[in-house]
Amino acid sequence: MSAQYDEIAEHYRRSKSSPLRTYVEAYTFLQMIGDVRGKRVLDLACGEGFYSRRLRTLGADRVVGVDISPQMISLAEQQECENPLGIEYVCADVCDLGDLGSFDIVVAAYLLHYAPDAQDLERMCRNIRRHLPAGGRFVTLNENPDQPPARYAGYEQYGFNKTLEGPSADGAPITYWMIAGRELFKFHAVYFTRTTYEAVFARAGFTDVTWQPPVLDPAGVAAHGADYWREYMDNPPIAGLECRVQAPPCC
Repeated sequence: MSAQYDEIAEHYRRSKSSPLRTYVEAYTFLQMIGDVRGKRVLDLACGEGFYSRRLRTLGADRVVGVDISPQMISLAEQQECENPLGIEYVCADVCDLGDLGSFDIVVAAYLLHYAPDAQDLERMCRNIRRHLPAGGRFVTLNENPDQPPARYAGYEQYGFNKTLEGPSADGAPITYWMIAGRELFKFHAVYFTRTTYEAVFARAGFTDVTWQPPVLDPAGVAAHGADYWREYMDNPPIAGLECRVQAPPCC
């Protein structure tokens, strides 16, 4: 997984400035995360630190970013050197993540669907759970497991498209085709059913699993019109996901 992102790191960084990233992805993700002032945040699959920096500027007390790609971490550290915010970056595979301490919230903009199989998916989730105290939250953006394979199309106007190889079964490969300017690049993800995700979360020690469709920022409608967003919002390829660690009973 590291190699595919090492090759496209700079392309992927530039794609963060697209209208879709701004008005749907970031808007949905930050709303789900909520107020981070004074909190300790672990940002997994942090890439070049886009959300790590946002969360730090929104008042997070400590932010640690983790990514499997050395090239992505290099880009993140370069920006930290140019504009120091006190963010720590770690190059590591979440499947083999060492102890980074305790965090109030763990976030990930696209992580779980890169697990090659259900066993590694569970390893990821157990490592995430290990970094959260009772009452802690894990918030992520993820592949939408309920999207029918026949509807894996129609996103060209947003700068990408996706295909699923085979039926909607655990382990089926998903390919994303992304357009950054005039350049085309691709990366791969893995399909898992909603049932598999929720069973893995339960075994890892999470409760109160909540799925949420993406939300469109009203400013995006003002900037591009309602018709521009219709295909994406009617057929969302991603979903928000929140899991909690059960808090102890009140005295």
